[in-house]
Amino acid sequence: MTGRSVFPSPDIWFNWNTMVVDAAPHPTAYSGTFFDETLRDGIQAPHIRNPAPAQKRALIDHMARAGVRSADLGFPGADPEALRECVALARHIIASGHPIVPGYAGRTHPADIAAIREIAARAETPVDAYVFVGVSPIRQYVEDWSIAGIQRNIVDSAAACLDDEVDFVLVLEDAVRCTPEVLGQVYDAAIDSGVSRLTLCDTVGAARPEGTAALLHWTSRYFRNRRQSVDLEWHGHNDRGLALANSLTALALGCARVHGTILGIGERAGNASLDQLIVNSHLDGHGTYDLKALRQYGEYAADVLHVDIPQNYPALGRDVFKTSAGVHASAILKAHRKGDTLVKDSVYSSVPAGYLGREQEVLIDRASGTNNVRYWLTVHGYDSTDASLLKKILDGSRAHPGPLTDEQIGRIIATAE
Repeated sequence: MTGRSVFPSPDIWFNWNTMVVDAAPHPTAYSGTFFDETLRDGIQAPHIRNPAPAQKRALIDHMARAGVRSADLGFPGADPEALRECVALARHIIASGHPIVPGYAGRTHPADIAAIREIAARAETPVDAYVFVGVSPIRQYVEDWSIAGIQRNIVDSAAACLDDEVDFVLVLEDAVRCTPEVLGQVYDAAIDSGVSRLTLCDTVGAARPEGTAALLHWTSRYFRNRRQSVDLEWHGHNDRGLALANSLTALALGCARVHGTILGIGERAGNASLDQLIVNSHLDGHGTYDLKALRQYGEYAADVLHVDIPQNYPALGRDVFKTSAGVHASAILKAHRKGDTLVKDSVYSSVPAGYLGREQEVLIDRASGTNNVRYWLTVHGYDSTDASLLKKILDGSRAHPGPLTDEQIGRIIATAE
């Protein structure tokens, strides 16, 4: 794909964040599902431990229980061992009866595509071939690629995937920084090749939600004007901290699949967080997922991939359902007395703890008030009206550097009896 570019064009700094595009008709919003990239894009990060084959199978089991229905299981063109492992993972899905469509990544290179086709043949199952090519002007300039060469690679790779058991998905790397002029030429090659599925990538996490929307609207209109039916997918990275917002935008605008990784793992700042996408989708009624199984997935992944879950990480963090503020404790206590768990879970949280197999935790520390102690006594079956006991526990919290543990509170109660 060698070109003749000597001096960079101003286009290498293009970004769809600068574009204003009128909203276009799009597929039914929130009809899409999620594509789990944990076992491919996720484990590329240098700080992530590559899981053993048995651990990868267990991760797939967790995906299935949480409600994931499609996943990228690797890069089989890397070497013969990678191919063997990818075949084994496809066979595991079949043997386990998991409703997961296996996907595999590859370049627009005959060897990569041949490896993906071999998986379908050896595992005797349909697979998705996610075949990627860089399209942004900055990538073209750095690599000395020409548009004609990119177009030729798209046509050739699509033709190589002509197989009843292999579904070709064209993946456009760095699409967020690709100009409309170049994208139009790339899309024309896709149309000529009969491409029906297209993934737009925010490869370096450059997009803002408005840029995501502009690119999706423009792309939808381009294919609609040419009477070409194409399912769009979105793959986002988190370099600017906007991967979740961009991915939710893509989901709202009708993308058929939105990609993510468990705990947002991935190279640099990571990928869109699959677990946060699932939690948001579930809470907004755009899909039904098992959030308790999702929590188990996150905890298992953290263990085998050697990832720390921050204590304040949304939904899955250790402390996200804990409070020591007196005002919060008062409201949670009142909600508890009304006997409705969902009300108690929601009065000071937008994510109900019970959905994840957790409970609201009211801590007792130096900043706590009487209602914190009353709540603890109430849920543990003690008399919450005993003024002397309340004072004794509060006095104990003032003399302790951190929140009192249940064991410490129990000892204080024992000494008061």
